[in-house]
Amino acid sequence: MTEKSQNRCDGVFPVQNTCPSTAPVPHPIWCDPAGCTADPASQANDYRSGVGGEHRSAPIPLTLSTAMGLPAGGGTAWLTGACAPWRCALYLHVQVGEVELSLSADHAAPVLAALSALLASAATDQEVTR
Repeated sequence: MTEKSQNRCDGVFPVQNTCPSTAPVPHPIWCDPAGCTADPASQANDYRSGVGGEHRSAPIPLTLSTAMGLPAGGGTAWLTGACAPWRCALYLHVQVGEVELSLSADHAAPVLAALSALLASAATDQEVTR
């Protein structure tokens, strides 16, 4: 990276153009006003670290009462994303009791798709003889 560029979440931009857009970043469709701390207007003229807050989805309750080895029978899952004038990574958070797992949504999506496919194959109730 040269001294005339700056590293950002989704790439490297020249210093003269540190943000792809100077317009305020709107709230994503999944963002819930009740949990959101994002202030897109605070980032309109230039990015300031620690000022913009984060977008946060409404929590989704997880019923895990039949799971073994978990600290609680229920939990929650939600999405978060930083408020910046460029595209930033989204994170999936899952909390059960005091245990919280945070995973990039880009990495969580294939894992959840694989688990869904595995469960779908179990739901077909077909047997294979070998």
